[in-house]
Amino acid sequence: MRVTPVASLVLLFAAACGSSNPHPEGQPTPGRTSRGGMIVDSARRNTVIENDRPDAPPRAGLLVVANQQGASATVLNAASLQTIATVPVGNGPHEVAVSPDGRWAVVSVYGDRGAPGNTLSVIDLGLATPAISRTIDLGQYTRPHGVAFVLGGSKLAVTSETTQRLVIVDFASGRVDTALATNGRGSHMVAVRRDLRRAWTGNIQDGTVTEFDLDTRRTGRTYPAASMDEGIAATPGGVQVWVGSNDQHVVTVLDAASATTIATIEGFGLPYRIGVSRSSRVAVVNDPVKNRIWIYEVGTRQRLAEIDLSKEQGVPPTAGGQPGQEGAGPEGVAFDPIADFAYVTLHGTNQVVAVDLNRLKVTAVGSVGAGPDGIAFSPLARR
Repeated sequence: MRVTPVASLVLLFAAACGSSNPHPEGQPTPGRTSRGGMIVDSARRNTVIENDRPDAPPRAGLLVVANQQGASATVLNAASLQTIATVPVGNGPHEVAVSPDGRWAVVSVYGDRGAPGNTLSVIDLGLATPAISRTIDLGQYTRPHGVAFVLGGSKLAVTSETTQRLVIVDFASGRVDTALATNGRGSHMVAVRRDLRRAWTGNIQDGTVTEFDLDTRRTGRTYPAASMDEGIAATPGGVQVWVGSNDQHVVTVLDAASATTIATIEGFGLPYRIGVSRSSRVAVVNDPVKNRIWIYEVGTRQRLAEIDLSKEQGVPPTAGGQPGQEGAGPEGVAFDPIADFAYVTLHGTNQVVAVDLNRLKVTAVGSVGAGPDGIAFSPLARR
């Protein structure tokens, strides 16, 4: 790959992650040098995140995975990747968001091919065995997909693909607050700034990105990104927006203030989902066609690691992913900001893997339901 110059997101993590970032967002990390094509981070060399080290923070919390073919969500212990509960949520669950306090998970129920969904399933993670608390009916706003808690966690922002809207829902009442036009077709995923007050959608059929001011409930600019732009992520401070193109096989990095392209990263098979760590240090790009997890430094856009899932112990070398794909099929991504781990769903093998973002390697593999897609992290520790 080469670089050619040219999206819960939650307030709970802001104090832990935002103030500790030693360099401006989108700028190279001080103390980094390149060695043999690999970036060496001298500033972090002595900060080892390992569970058997007394000086390292423990991995704790929960993961919630939407099982697209299983009509369910799996709740796992993030440290052990052991299943705590499998919760029926409805046909075609796609994405997951977790509330700032970690108590609630919301799953978007997109529906099946011939039966569009229009509901959100709310899971109470505070129960000894997590279970459905209630269902939010979105009425006319069908095909809900991307979902995030916004505005201090009091609202939800949900894309409605068929109506070309970003729907703002009051979480407590379950009522639709407003529906903002995305000004684009195929508004699939939503990315949200860490303060939960600004959002972006990628509009697949139009190859555009639309921004939203959530405080004023207004649609902002819509500007070109790349054709068939599905995967999208914003750096926590909202400085950059990373967008994946399904047919050009590139990731476009946009400057959010000027709405201009600042870099294009080439060589992907399908940059299906993108995530940025809470510290803004790294971006993770999941590529189900090449069966790889790519890790980049946000400030320089240099590649830090290429994880070939066909070589990972515990991951079957061949499997049935999405149509036209072979291999494990990495899709959704979520981050534990304290332990500096990413978690990636493997659609083809019905698994989730833990990726240590310091050692840049897979450290654990767990099993989930059929066709896992979206994933979210909750800081809620198990009792």
